[in-house]
Amino acid sequence: MKRIFFVLPVLLLSACATVSDGTTENAGMSSASGPVVDQRDNGQTASAPNETPQVTDAEPAAAVKGDGVPSVHLDSDLLYEILMADFAYSRGDYRLAYEGMMDAAKKTQDPRLAKRAAEVAVREKNPHEALDAVRLWHKLAPDSAEAEKYLIGFLIIEDRLDELQSLLSRSLAKAAPADRGALMYQYQQFLTSSKDKTRAFKTMEKVVAPYLDVPEAHIALSQMAFTNKDNARAEVEAREALRLKPDSELAVLTLAQAEADPIRSIQTLTEFLKKYPDSREVRISNGRMLIAQKEYDRARREFEHVLLTQPDDLLTLYSLGLLSIQQNDYPNAEKYLKRYLDEAKKAKKPESESYQTIFLLAQLAEEQKNYKAALEWTNRISEDADSEAWMLAQIKRAQILVKQGKIREAKNALSALRHEYPAEEERLVLAEAQILRSANLNRDAYALLKTSVEKTPSNINLLYDFSLAAEKIGRYDEMESALRRILEIDPNNQLAYNALGYSLADRNIRLDEAYVLIAKALALAPDDPYITDSMGWILFRQGKLKEAELMLRRAYELLPEAEVMAHLGEVLWLSDQQEEARAFFAEAEKKDPKNEVLIETIKRLGLRRQ
Repeated sequence: MKRIFFVLPVLLLSACATVSDGTTENAGMSSASGPVVDQRDNGQTASAPNETPQVTDAEPAAAVKGDGVPSVHLDSDLLYEILMADFAYSRGDYRLAYEGMMDAAKKTQDPRLAKRAAEVAVREKNPHEALDAVRLWHKLAPDSAEAEKYLIGFLIIEDRLDELQSLLSRSLAKAAPADRGALMYQYQQFLTSSKDKTRAFKTMEKVVAPYLDVPEAHIALSQMAFTNKDNARAEVEAREALRLKPDSELAVLTLAQAEADPIRSIQTLTEFLKKYPDSREVRISNGRMLIAQKEYDRARREFEHVLLTQPDDLLTLYSLGLLSIQQNDYPNAEKYLKRYLDEAKKAKKPESESYQTIFLLAQLAEEQKNYKAALEWTNRISEDADSEAWMLAQIKRAQILVKQGKIREAKNALSALRHEYPAEEERLVLAEAQILRSANLNRDAYALLKTSVEKTPSNINLLYDFSLAAEKIGRYDEMESALRRILEIDPNNQLAYNALGYSLADRNIRLDEAYVLIAKALALAPDDPYITDSMGWILFRQGKLKEAELMLRRAYELLPEAEVMAHLGEVLWLSDQQEEARAFFAEAEKKDPKNEVLIETIKRLGLRRQ
């Protein structure tokens, strides 16, 4: 089947959100593989794990006010040295600037000059000298949280884990007991960015060793072990955290994450919710895991439970809208998505944050053939607020116009957009060609794409769509030429291998070559349902009915679409499994009664349309 269509790494500060005892705790949402724990910031500055430290001109809090700034006589020699370093920096001579700032910082004991030297070293992409400057800054301003933050970051960059362990242990010992949990989460995130994951874990073990009666210590160790792919240790630590604090949402989510089996994870979260039914984050995470397991009814009940206590929760409303769409419950889908828009407006969310919901509502209206409503939804997307969303809305409008039978109007609208927005030509040409194909104006689609390919002969997307259009009107030589041109540009393009192989198989010619082409595509994308379908079809053409059936059943599992069902139905029919074949044909007709492959298959087999 053919498919249509030198930065310096450092982890800066991050904390978690509140728990009942005053420490902080929060948990993120789940992914298909399990809950992903997300410790949120609690009033401290955070940066991304791979972000270059930006040493700013802001003054360190404790070191530059009152007695924190040394009283040094600014004689002419010292002033000259500072000015020369600053001039050197402004003209890009970072070496002279660094040496001048460091020398002045040592003479004056002023942490601001050490900080400036660190900034110069960062600009010069010299982490070793940046570490020296930050060490001096921290020494001169020992109470500065900012200096400590950068010192930790550069110690990790330079892999100075022994020194880092001493620093973290001292900081943790000085901290108030109520603050230690948050610091442990911060330290865990720092150390996770270390290159030597094993040493980093051992460093964390030593840092938290005096505090193993604190659940956050075990959560931090569990998350580090999970990152290191040591699920067994991650599970042990998470269970200990949960023993120390049985109502901890973060602990149970960490445990569910460590459990490799999603069924076990769901059981863990479900049991926790029986004891603590108001645990919002756990319920949402459980709902998402249930969605990943395609248990949509149970997932929906979880989100509905959240909505009982938080009727204006945007995440929950949106999730319920998506679940309702998945279950073809269009009235409730529309209800939840409209409520989402109302609540987002009340919360004064940016207009652009609602565009995805508006697109879904337009799609719902389109599915129900309420084209007027669908167009009204697309009209709500403003070009001024989001030009990308607006352009997608214009393409969607054209597609809806085609369904209303207004093909010329749709074509003219896209043509006008191409002239007005030449940078969008590729996307608009592809959209217009798709519209022409859907209206069976295959020669028009071919002419449009041929012109575009002649203008940009190396554009893979245009070449691929041109190959489809050429095949539709029987220009097989041009189709093959376009697909082979794609493979010259991109030798690993599985779509081109698959399209060429499928075309040969469908025309029942050069079957050995077709098999080789599809096999290459499948090796590049083994779980692609379209390519799996193509492999089933070439096996069928080669007379290997049993192998074809197995492959097509696999394709059906991956993608239960009409064309796959038509292929599988034909193989079953010719394998004396007519009753099951009829069931597949009937299901396919319900899904897509106008599918060309399905219609042609039923006609060829001499079957009466159900």
